Amino acid sequence: MKKLLSVMAMSAVFSASSAYALENTVKPTVKELGIDTPKSCLIVGNSYSYYNCNIHSWLREFTREAKLEWKSRSLTINSARLSFHNVKEYLKPDKPMDPFAKNNPMFDVVILQTQSSEPITKKNGADENFRQALKMHVADIRKAGSVPLVVAPWAKSDKPQEAKLLADATTQAANDNGILVVPVGLAFSESLKIRPDLLLHRSDKSHPTGAGSYLFGAMLYAAIFKKSPVGYKTLGSCDMLLKPEDAKHLQEVAWKTTKEFYGWK
Repeated sequence: MKKLLSVMAMSAVFSASSAYALENTVKPTVKELGIDTPKSCLIVGNSYSYYNCNIHSWLREFTREAKLEWKSRSLTINSARLSFHNVKEYLKPDKPMDPFAKNNPMFDVVILQTQSSEPITKKNGADENFRQALKMHVADIRKAGSVPLVVAPWAKSDKPQEAKLLADATTQAANDNGILVVPVGLAFSESLKIRPDLLLHRSDKSHPTGAGSYLFGAMLYAAIFKKSPVGYKTLGSCDMLLKPEDAKHLQEVAWKTTKEFYGWK
């Protein structure tokens, strides 16, 4: 009997760490980026993007280790909603001194980072403003020849129940526009279920720690390139290096979350 209980306990531990039941109910209709070998991107965002030396530096660590040709630019405004950005202007190749101007299109991929709770905030019509801005930006990005995607943000640490709401609202908006959504917030939730000791939020309960940015970068890498980050040796960026076991955990969470969300094998 003791042996049986021991086996059951071990099974429960294994299930908690390996079986993912993501919290979203809205499923993505777009499950791949649609570009085989993207080589450049523009990140349009806010402080969630630029904290910890900017998310492009964390994504770059994975592309470097994979020996991929990859360049990126980040244009961020603190506390910005999507409507704060003039994405159409960002994509004009009319600047002779701009190294991206020689590319056609300037960027293969444009990543849109929403304000933290924008997709679900009713106050002042923020949620509707988000949907309208996303639709406008997607049209401008496609007209410029680039491929848009949107990031589903994470819930604040004191409002974990919002993770599902944010994922569903952002996914529905992505589906309405026929674009890929990257479920970064769901990955945060999955990591915290398994490793609540590994802090992903700063003391303000909102912005990412180095571990949070690492997971964000791993999710972008997995979704954009449809490649697993598991086994990569990079421990981080911006002199914010993780312990090897923590990096391994976040890599595994990113890949399992990505595969389950998109239904990849």
